[in-house]
Amino acid sequence: MSAASSIFRTLLKVPQAFVSILILSLFSSLSLAQETPIFRIGTGATVGNYFPIGGIIANSISKPIGSRDCDKGGNCGVRGLLSNSVATEGSVANINGIADGLLEGGFAQADVVYWALKGEHIFRTRGAVGNIRSIANLYPEAMHLVISNTSGIRSIEDLHDRKVSLGPVGSGSNAGAQLLLETRGVRIAKENLSYLNDSEAYEAMLQGDIDAFFTIAGIPARLVKALADQSRITLLALSEVDLDVLQEIYPFFSAGVIEVGTYRNVPNTPALLVPAQFLVREDLDEELVYGITKALWHESTQKKLRSGHELGHMIMIEKALDGLIMPLHPGAERFYREIGMIADQSVAEEETDALEGEAEVLKVQDDAPAAEVPPAE
Repeated sequence: MSAASSIFRTLLKVPQAFVSILILSLFSSLSLAQETPIFRIGTGATVGNYFPIGGIIANSISKPIGSRDCDKGGNCGVRGLLSNSVATEGSVANINGIADGLLEGGFAQADVVYWALKGEHIFRTRGAVGNIRSIANLYPEAMHLVISNTSGIRSIEDLHDRKVSLGPVGSGSNAGAQLLLETRGVRIAKENLSYLNDSEAYEAMLQGDIDAFFTIAGIPARLVKALADQSRITLLALSEVDLDVLQEIYPFFSAGVIEVGTYRNVPNTPALLVPAQFLVREDLDEELVYGITKALWHESTQKKLRSGHELGHMIMIEKALDGLIMPLHPGAERFYREIGMIADQSVAEEETDALEGEAEVLKVQDDAPAAEVPPAE
């Protein structure tokens, strides 16, 4: 009997989960032997938007050894790189995963990034996170306060005695929900609170186990659309006062509208908007991050995003630097500087020196004594 046959027979007797671990370990060993960099992108629940968008980006920035060249129909990613989209609990989990070295990159809402940078709110216990950098701003997300059509909820204050899910602990949805409730002074009894992920919230709403749930997601949010299509829910609009107060306190929020027609039988709904951002670990190689950033904005990646997801058309290089909370990674900064989105430092200094020189000349001219005018004859 051959060695390979013996190994195969042995594996048949091993539990499937353990076999999976063995296979993953084998591939990891092969990857390390070939010195193939792995880039894991922390995303969110599989029913949300982060996961599929992360999958498109991961596929686009990958370029396994031996694959076809970009100009011959192959991926236009980083040569030798393998990337994958990892399902997580969302923004907070992604930042913690990047900071702790469990992820190389990930997506997070700007509000959560802000608290991580400051060591405030949900990062008060952990403290400020300083080893994360930005690659790009992606697209705006909206806070959806989803309420059952039979709940009788008419205002945020009505939530105090209803069954409400704030979203999973460690998610941006949970953090945003807490912030809104704290700002409005609304307290919900512990026995009425739950912390469901999107899939669980969907099922709980169908079963009538909850009256409302929060989710921060791109527009449209897939689970909200699915519930609206079944005429199960509507959205609770925030007042202008809510929007004004939250924008004034927190610079990462902006006011927006979830437009009529986005969801079945849901009218124009004023909502808070917050950007989704692409982050990486600070200690990643500059050349690697430069290549990832370049691949992200390659025309082929943009086509895949537009055709592969309904939010893909919102991911535009013109918006890449809007509202970033964390500083750019040097590799990303190098790319944006090369294409002229960031002014070259030496050029900027020369322009500043020239302006200062012109100002000095004007000052000397202003200070010079006026020439005497000869008397008229």
